[in-house]
Amino acid sequence: MAKNKMVTAEEFVEKSLNHFLIDITDKVFLMIQDIPGLRQEYLDLVSAQDDERLNAYVGKLIKKRLGLGDVMAYGLPAMGEPQSTLIRTYTKHCLNRVSGS
Repeated sequence: MAKNKMVTAEEFVEKSLNHFLIDITDKVFLMIQDIPGLRQEYLDLVSAQDDERLNAYVGKLIKKRLGLGDVMAYGLPAMGEPQSTLIRTYTKHCLNRVSGS
């Protein structure tokens, strides 16, 4: 019987972070929804512009600020079903792989 290959600490951390980050956009919107001050600031922004455009932009900013890539499924970005009531859908994210590290 062959032993399972043990993962390295780096592989373990990457795997763990990807589990956390895959739904990061939904997690951020849940936080916005649950913190009254952030929710009010969000509602103020929504009153000045379309919520779908704002939500898409916020999602892109999250991805850019955290240096994330899209989880791909069948050649397209994988979409998630949000728990947050502020968004209708979101793109799932993962760490961008860095070669040579």
